[in-house]
Amino acid sequence: MAEQDTVAVIVAAGQGIRMGSKHNKLLLPLGTRTILEIGLETFIKHPRIRKIYLTVSSQDRQIFENMIPEEIVLVEGGSRRQDSVHNALLKIMQDEQVAELVLVHDGARPFCSEKLIDRIIDAANEHNAAIPVLPLEDTIRRITEEKTEVLDRRALFATQTPQGFRTKVILDASKQAIENKWLVTDDASLVENIGDQVSTVEGEPQNIKITTPADLERANWILKSMSNS
Repeated sequence: MAEQDTVAVIVAAGQGIRMGSKHNKLLLPLGTRTILEIGLETFIKHPRIRKIYLTVSSQDRQIFENMIPEEIVLVEGGSRRQDSVHNALLKIMQDEQVAELVLVHDGARPFCSEKLIDRIIDAANEHNAAIPVLPLEDTIRRITEEKTEVLDRRALFATQTPQGFRTKVILDASKQAIENKWLVTDDASLVENIGDQVSTVEGEPQNIKITTPADLERANWILKSMSNS
């Protein structure tokens, strides 16, 4: 199967509310650098990714301009994650060479590996849409006013990013989401809402999303363990 032209959208327009910060949590230190800088590195160095689009809020734009490589394209973020992704997709469509595949990744996941990116690109190339997942290890219980019950976790998986798509497929799904006022928590849900299938690949335990101070502590531990390995 022929290699597809691929670009990446890194979502970095959110704020660190649950982190207890008034500023963008991706600017917090992780080791000797910031969360964002560590997360960007793998995508910048990956030989199969031609260009990177970084969605940022207007208040953070100047900060990001001063810290990222100039070849990264900054995109105005929206009020919701899906709005930021939509803005990035519109920017991608303005390119002279429109990429065939797009990866969408949370900037708050700094430890995505090159191998995971490869798996997503390969699966999206074959199936039009692909996401990384991990099986749940904890017992999951549904709690309602009437009862509590344990769910069969064999059919339940945690979803990660990057999520990969044919560019035209995710753009069409994003446009329909705006028209129909869909509210989703991940990009794959948009594609499923228009009736397309989403394939899965194995995710990575270290590919955590940093949301709380406890997550940042864990991320520092992961970073140290990676440096010592």
